[in-house]
Amino acid sequence: MAPEEEGGEEGQQETRQRQYQQRMQQLQMDMKKKELLRKMLSDPAYERMMNVRLSSPELYEKVVQSLAYVAQSGKHMGKISDEQLYSLLAKMTERKDTTIEFRRK
Repeated sequence: MAPEEEGGEEGQQETRQRQYQQRMQQLQMDMKKKELLRKMLSDPAYERMMNVRLSSPELYEKVVQSLAYVAQSGKHMGKISDEQLYSLLAKMTERKDTTIEFRRK
């Protein structure tokens, strides 16, 4: 083989290794998030969050970050019920009504 071909193979292998490591880190983060949710949410609330994760990943991330902040602050609270989670989700997705004003000269 020519030296250029060997370098190309090594570069591809490094790229694959980097991609593998990134994927593994992502999986570890996902596992930590799910573990946090399991600790903080009741079973029905956890199931709701898994549905939110599929339907709205951005909202899921916002809720996980909020719950992680609460957990890090050291506040002791019981498990969050499905109703409490539902109201939290409603607050986070609440949209302000926009008004359009027409001004005529």
